[in-house]
Amino acid sequence: MRSKGAIAGPPMNRRNLLALGGGVAAAGTLAACGGPEEEETAGDTLEWDADAQQYVIEEDIASGKVPLKLWFENEDLANAQIAAFKTAFKDVYPDIKFEYELVAQNDAVAEMSLAGEAGNGGDVFMTFYDQVARAIEEGTAAPLGEYENVLRGRMSDTFTGVVSGEDGQMYAVPVTTESIALMYNKTLLSSLTGSDEPAATWEDVKTLAATYNDPSANKWTIRWVPGEIYYSYSVLSSMGWQAYPNGDVNEPGFDDPALVEALEYYKGLREIWNVPSADATPETVEAEFAAGNTPYIITGPWAFSAFDTGAADNGFEYGVTTIPAGVSGDPASSFAGMHVIAVSGHTEYPAAARVFANFMASDAGAAAVYATTGQIPALNADLLGSIAGLSEDPHVAGIVAQSSQADLFPQLPEYFWSTANEMTVAVWDDLSATADAQTAAVAGYDELAGL
Repeated sequence: MRSKGAIAGPPMNRRNLLALGGGVAAAGTLAACGGPEEEETAGDTLEWDADAQQYVIEEDIASGKVPLKLWFENEDLANAQIAAFKTAFKDVYPDIKFEYELVAQNDAVAEMSLAGEAGNGGDVFMTFYDQVARAIEEGTAAPLGEYENVLRGRMSDTFTGVVSGEDGQMYAVPVTTESIALMYNKTLLSSLTGSDEPAATWEDVKTLAATYNDPSANKWTIRWVPGEIYYSYSVLSSMGWQAYPNGDVNEPGFDDPALVEALEYYKGLREIWNVPSADATPETVEAEFAAGNTPYIITGPWAFSAFDTGAADNGFEYGVTTIPAGVSGDPASSFAGMHVIAVSGHTEYPAAARVFANFMASDAGAAAVYATTGQIPALNADLLGSIAGLSEDPHVAGIVAQSSQADLFPQLPEYFWSTANEMTVAVWDDLSATADAQTAAVAGYDELAGL
């Protein structure tokens, strides 16, 4: 469903380049105007100002003669980004205008394939990272050109790699990231162990559980939702199993011999969190952590608000870090989500579209995202401290750290989740042997996929 947004911005004229905060050559940085160089990008001759590290916006857009058309799902975010852009570029492009439409991110690529060819699509559009491959294949997303070098210096290879095509070019700008992580009660840990440093491995968690756990009093050292692959994957991956190792939707990896050992290790964690999968829901596990009764929990940033309230009410401080590693010592991967913005392959203003898309990964653009949505910008942890609002949030860096070691998949069919969840429940609740659970997952996936 699409709806018209307001045209934003009073008319004016382009002048000199404005230096934005954030350091030379950063995504949100401009310097004094130098002699622009011409660059051939995706069939368009664009002007690239090497000193400013920015494309020079086309005159029709810069003068306000034509508005740059944006596709956003969130009206507040659209207005916030427009306002932030106009403030940042007020001395550079004071005349620039914007027009936005509200388009669901799940629908944006499909709609752009039609609207773009018809000439009434957005110049940029927001979508999810797992839609980028389709956008590249259909030609609805254009490469980012020179901005690749800028963006690769501001975010992890994990983020930039998942929006890159087979040609190695980036076709979208990572905007926000989200992942589960390990959250820990610093105050409680200090009283129990004499240190507020979190566990780095599951063996560390087991050591504390040996003295802290009391099933009769519902006291557990760590809580998570054990019956969902969204949570169990962090353990399985740390024990050497990776889903879709070749990036092929027909090869989910359920037949990998490493999965049996990984499942066996996961099953062994029941000794420290001995609760049936049906009894461990997000609501119940998060409530106990918010009450200050649990040293550790694995959950996502959606719980921050409840935990902030709980910490204030119950007098504790909490931290966020990466999920513990298994006995193998490999980093624990997780499933991460990512919102991205892409330049339409049909835009008549590829320079302006690239400038706007890149701006959303700048300090000013990221600040507008965080202030409006509360979502975490997909930037390196060392850059987050300079983002307005984020510097006061001590929990963001942990999510970003976990996201940077997450697995981002081009596609995850719905039947992956159902098959993997059934496998996880079968193992956790001891409904079948791990080898049998693996065999059932292979057969179940193939049946649902029609292989």
